[in-house]
Amino acid sequence: MSPRTKEQNDAIREMRMSQIMQAAAEVYLEKGIQLEIRDVAVKAELGYGTVYHYYKNKNMLLEDLLWDALYRTESAVLPALTGDGGNLLKAESFARQLLRKCIQDPSVFILLKTVADNFHQFPGNRFNKLFADFQERIYLPFVEMVREGIGSKSPEKTANLIFGSLVGCTALNIHHKMHSEIDVEDIVDMIFSGIQSKEK
Repeated sequence: MSPRTKEQNDAIREMRMSQIMQAAAEVYLEKGIQLEIRDVAVKAELGYGTVYHYYKNKNMLLEDLLWDALYRTESAVLPALTGDGGNLLKAESFARQLLRKCIQDPSVFILLKTVADNFHQFPGNRFNKLFADFQERIYLPFVEMVREGIGSKSPEKTANLIFGSLVGCTALNIHHKMHSEIDVEDIVDMIFSGIQSKEK
C-alpha cells in the first residue's frame, strides 16, 4: 500500500476537523462549558487520542469552534450586507439569514449566545479579538442597517433586541425540541413589524 499524498492527508485532516467541530457544538449544547475532550471524542465516534491530537484542551477547541462560527455567520449574512434594496429590506434579510443559519448550524447559535453573554463562561481575555471582529463584521453593519432602514432613535438597542429575539427563538427550538419547524419568515416579520410600530 503506497503512502498517502499530501492532498489526501489534507483532505483527511479537514474531514476530521469538521467531524470534531460538529461533535463539539453538539456536546456544548448539552453540557456547556463543562464539556470535555472525551465527550467530544465519543460524540464524534473517534478515539480520544485522535481528538487530542488536534486539540490539546477544550479551550483551544472552543476557540476554534467560535472563530469558525464567525466565518460561517459572515458567509450566511453576506447576501444581505451586499445585496440590493433599501436598508430595511437588507436588515430583514440579514435577520432571516441569521436565524436560518442559527437553526441549521449549532456553532453559529453558540457564537451568538456567547457574544450576548459577553463570554462570561470563558476565562481571561482570550476572546477580545473575536469579539472585536464580530462587532466589525456582523454587529455594526447590522446596526447601520437598523439606523438607516428603521430610523431607530437608538439603533444599538434595537439591534440588540433583534439579536436577542433570534437567539431566544433558536434556543427554544434547540432546547425544547419543538415538533414543528420554526417559521423564519413569520418570526422576522413579527419582530420587525413590532419594532417599526414602536418607532413611529
